Amino acid sequence: MNIFIGCSASNYISEEYFTDAKELLTELMKDNNLVFGACNSGLMGLSYDITKSANNQVMGVCPAAYINDFNDLKCDEEIVTDSVSSRTEKVIEISDILLFLPGGIGTVYELFTSIESKRCHEHDRPIIIYNCNGFYDKILEFIDKLFSGNFARPKDRNTYYVANTYIDVLNFITNYKTDNKTKTLKKL
Repeated sequence: MNIFIGCSASNYISEEYFTDAKELLTELMKDNNLVFGACNSGLMGLSYDITKSANNQVMGVCPAAYINDFNDLKCDEEIVTDSVSSRTEKVIEISDILLFLPGGIGTVYELFTSIESKRCHEHDRPIIIYNCNGFYDKILEFIDKLFSGNFARPKDRNTYYVANTYIDVLNFITNYKTDNKTKTLKKL
């Protein structure tokens, strides 16, 4: 299964995020392929390293402005897009699941783009928000305000799943795989 992992590329975030992500990724990437933004630092770099050490495939997708990021990576496939928005479209296209770990503005952009494009029936991939250590609490609070204020339709809450522990993430993906055994999943 191809799992997109949207996350921070910063090496300067709190160590708790690295520790937690390492536990999740070590288990998750044992038998899955990585789709990511093609950066070898922060949680992105950790995702890359763990996937490579598990001998699974890595597909890097980056906008032309960051093409030099491929110099530090050995991706099984490298895709260069014209823009950040076309990168996000490509990531959605080639992934079976979209998983969002703690990240910066780019991660939040990809998250909201994924939710909106799913809401508009452009894809049907599961979107998982990993709320590690309450990282997404304020964003989720804002989204709840959209629903409670009738700015968004209540049924659109079903476009994403919030996991508060890495076990929640693993269970969701295991159940998804089980429910979709016969469905043809994308190959790298």
